[in-house]
Amino acid sequence: MVGVVVPPCHDREAPASTILGEKFSMHLSRKTATGVVASAAFALISGGMGTANAAEDLYGAMAVSDQGDHWAGSTAWNAHDQGTADAEALRRCGHANCTVALRWSNGCAALVDRDGTLYTGLGYTLADAEHNAFAAAGPDPNPLMVSLGSADPSTAQLLDSQCTRNAG
Repeated sequence: MVGVVVPPCHDREAPASTILGEKFSMHLSRKTATGVVASAAFALISGGMGTANAAEDLYGAMAVSDQGDHWAGSTAWNAHDQGTADAEALRRCGHANCTVALRWSNGCAALVDRDGTLYTGLGYTLADAEHNAFAAAGPDPNPLMVSLGSADPSTAQLLDSQCTRNAG
């Protein structure tokens, strides 16, 4: 689980489809991103969950670009090495300021936004990865408290999730 902070900029929304990977685009509020989740080293350095079901190692990467009012990005998966996954995600992202926000192997990954801050989750299944990304973003405020004015109406939104074909 990693929080990624990318400074805002202005541009247009990215297109929304590819073959090996996929592009995503999400409109966001322009609040300043401030958080970084402590386990960045685990996701970015270890890069995977093991090879329990893997006949061969397969890799994935998610690249993002802050477009000011939304995130644009791309996901590549089922690459035979991490460098290829990174390069494909960056190529498909299509913006000069794209950066690799998440790397993984032999499993699943998810990317969630809350108010301009990105949070990631890894898991053996897509459900696990999405759950872990939403958990990293923290709980949504209680709707009753929002209606009473004591909490901001912030909700976390799933930007993308994907699994390598040898995931659990």
